[in-house]
Amino acid sequence: MVRPEPGHRGRAVVHDATCRHAASSGTELGTQVAVDALMREDARACTECDAAAVLIRALELGQGHG
Repeated sequence: MVRPEPGHRGRAVVHDATCRHAASSGTELGTQVAVDALMREDARACTECDAAAVLIRALELGQGHG
């Protein structure tokens, strides 16, 4: 899920779909789209759910390829 970051216009937070901070107002993403979203300067992964643990690791695995 991706939601705007409260209080930070133009910034986004990527959450696991089960995260309590994702709520129902976020946009559901597939894994690849979520990783792509995290690559943007204005995005970050939620640190209170599995998004950071899973998606940041996926980004690190892709370093040096392509």
